[in-house]
Amino acid sequence: MKERQIHLFFKVLDEELKAQAEVILIGASAGSLMGNVRPSFDIDFEIRLKTDVAPDVKGKLEGAVLKASQIAGVATNYSENIGGWSRINYLDYRKTAKLYRKIGKLNIKIVAPAYWTIGKMARFLELDVQDMRKIIRAQKIEPNLLIRIWAKAVRASDLSLELGQFRDHVFYFLKTYGKSLWGSAFDSNKAILDFKKQARIEV
Repeated sequence: MKERQIHLFFKVLDEELKAQAEVILIGASAGSLMGNVRPSFDIDFEIRLKTDVAPDVKGKLEGAVLKASQIAGVATNYSENIGGWSRINYLDYRKTAKLYRKIGKLNIKIVAPAYWTIGKMARFLELDVQDMRKIIRAQKIEPNLLIRIWAKAVRASDLSLELGQFRDHVFYFLKTYGKSLWGSAFDSNKAILDFKKQARIEV
């Protein structure tokens, strides 16, 4: 994903929508802006229109996104609430998102790096693991912060198969990649124990 494609997409979206809205970028497009440049043609985002917009604006959103996608040459996935995309709770991702830039009436933010890993950890395909490793390095994310966020997500999520998988993904990630990410002094057993305690998993 190239930054100019992201800019072009939102420039066209702003021109077509002509309404104030808040956007939060997630997924590969957010990753590309945080330092993970890899081939991708997807822009995933949350968009929330201001409450006082004209009644017909929501009806224009789908067509505006389609036109912007065609002009920018990207695929899109969007909703008013990305918290519904996964059974794993995204926590207070809106409060912690960082302003990226304003384009016309669009206030564009990027999900905070540690919160961005929640979705990646939940899906945990090989590409997701590679993405996380790159962003953790690029953003210099400390393990204690990630453990705290992941454990909080576990506590906030309803019981499900996906929740058990998320937990196991955390164990595997810390054990397999911990030393390469945070140095030879990193103790994966201690990190996993800390995660279990904070997530209130029986140890």
